[in-house]
Amino acid sequence: MLGVTEHQWTDLPAAVRAQVENFCGFIREVTAVPAGLTAGIAVRLDTERGPLFLKALPADSPSAVLYQRERHVNAVLPAEVPTPRLCWSGQNAGWLTLLFDHVTAHHAADLGPPSPDVVALLDVVALLGERLTPNPGADVPPLADNVAFLVRRADALLAAPPPDLESLTQYRSARRGLEVDALTGTSLLHADLHEGNLLAGTDHLHVIDWGLACQGPAWAEVALLIPRLIAAGHTPAEAEALAARLPVWKVAPETAVTGLAAVWSLFREFVARNGPQRIRASRARAADAGRAWVEHRTR
Repeated sequence: MLGVTEHQWTDLPAAVRAQVENFCGFIREVTAVPAGLTAGIAVRLDTERGPLFLKALPADSPSAVLYQRERHVNAVLPAEVPTPRLCWSGQNAGWLTLLFDHVTAHHAADLGPPSPDVVALLDVVALLGERLTPNPGADVPPLADNVAFLVRRADALLAAPPPDLESLTQYRSARRGLEVDALTGTSLLHADLHEGNLLAGTDHLHVIDWGLACQGPAWAEVALLIPRLIAAGHTPAEAEALAARLPVWKVAPETAVTGLAAVWSLFREFVARNGPQRIRASRARAADAGRAWVEHRTR
């Protein structure tokens, strides 16, 4: 579920809007688009340079660090990586602003069982593994840091499990198998591939929103995708069979994958109970998918 845009183009200080227009020329039309969870500005600009996508938020926002990370990552991504290119960025008047080439989606990305987008995404994941190993120079945190954020919520839930938390025994067993050392690697990972972070163009998928990018083993990109495939309608066995098409999956350590599945799901279980009301239902559905995967792997 996408967030609500709390700010509009006109909320940007005049100095920032002037900087944008200085880069792109006269802006003929501004069209709001659905925002993500950062609740900043998200608009399409029809300009003299052509259509552009702008996202901006206050520089003191907790999510500003994700924008900064995305700005840095985009600058070093190889040309072969299918992603909208950052063409201008700025930090002025208390706002952080990113301006991208606009990609028009041909259709909403669909990761369900009958969709050709699934095969297209597997091709993209394979390409990312090849082109982003080793990390092309992005200054990003290790995967272990991203996972530590999940682990804190997961462990809090396991320490005081609610009565309706299913598969508690399986969760605890899987959680014990997650070792931080298994998460080290040299690949630059997107680490958040799902329908909302994919634009389905006429010929291929484009990957957007690199704010959670990190460095780790290439197999982790696949592992973090599997619960998304399950949530889209694949069974756990079907999702793992799709993952098995990627050679890197063959080197994924069993216990680390199961442990990662557990903390991924438990984090969403936690948010479904304690997070903002507007995202609880979507996180509960994600948790159901993750739990099904954990149960599949701990039989």
